[in-house]
Amino acid sequence: MIVATTPLRVPLGGGLTDLRAYAERFGGVTVSSTIGSSTFVSVLPGVDGRFEVHYAGGFETATRLGELRHALVREALRASGMADTPVRLAIWVDVAGESGLGTSGAITVGVLQALATYRGERLTPERVAEMAAHIEVEVLEGASGYHDPHVCARGGLLRLDYEGASVRARRIELTEQGRSDFERSLLLFASGRQARTKPSLDLLSAQFERALPVLHDIKALAIELEAALERGDLTDVARCIGAKQHLKMRLPGHFSDPFVEDVVARVEATGARAQVPGGKISGYVLVCCPGGEHDAVRRALHDLREVPLTLGRLGTRSVVV
Repeated sequence: MIVATTPLRVPLGGGLTDLRAYAERFGGVTVSSTIGSSTFVSVLPGVDGRFEVHYAGGFETATRLGELRHALVREALRASGMADTPVRLAIWVDVAGESGLGTSGAITVGVLQALATYRGERLTPERVAEMAAHIEVEVLEGASGYHDPHVCARGGLLRLDYEGASVRARRIELTEQGRSDFERSLLLFASGRQARTKPSLDLLSAQFERALPVLHDIKALAIELEAALERGDLTDVARCIGAKQHLKMRLPGHFSDPFVEDVVARVEATGARAQVPGGKISGYVLVCCPGGEHDAVRRALHDLREVPLTLGRLGTRSVVV
């Protein structure tokens, strides 16, 4: 059996400038990090000439690839040249779906990584990322940009630059102390909310020209965030993370509602800054506490569930077990 492990991610700055419509015209920039939570994909040979797919809340079996409803799995098998090679494939994720932590991108990367190992091939993280992004953005015209597959495949704290589908990655270099201080400044809370990304991004696309000034500001802020991280200025890091949230809340789409406004205000009253990750109102709230406001934030968000958060270094990888 093949098992591929692929990390999830937290976006810190620049998200939405990786969308195809923006990246092709203006070039996008994101700053983000993979985290300790992951997706897991296992692959075994098929039985009786059938495809089987197991995932949260669902199970499918089909004699032909085109009959599979799980679009990411179906297109990953097609892209891998396995349309006529039945397999049994299962997906597990450390968080609920539609979380805002990059689950669909990580799943697509993980399926491609597992299938490559199953075929006895070794693909670079860059190639896996390109294939996964092509599936999500172009084949499925999906609910994402180019960001998630590229950070989840590579792993670590990264600046990614987008010229359409062409992506350049640069690792953001922190001292060990700087990395530790940044990681300790972060808190993550689960709200229990779930929402699809595509309806939000469809609204953004419908009013894209009006959104451009805000998207330009989001890109500029990502570059400021990278500089703040590299000089170890956590106060400015928090400012950039919080400012990104306020910019998102000005965009057309499902980025704000009374819940989001209330949570952001409660966090900011403590001196910390908050961001709701993803291209929608997601199920998580990321908080940066530059001055040690952790306990005050926990009291302020007592109605949400705190979850462990560690920054990751590794990208996707697979083993034979």
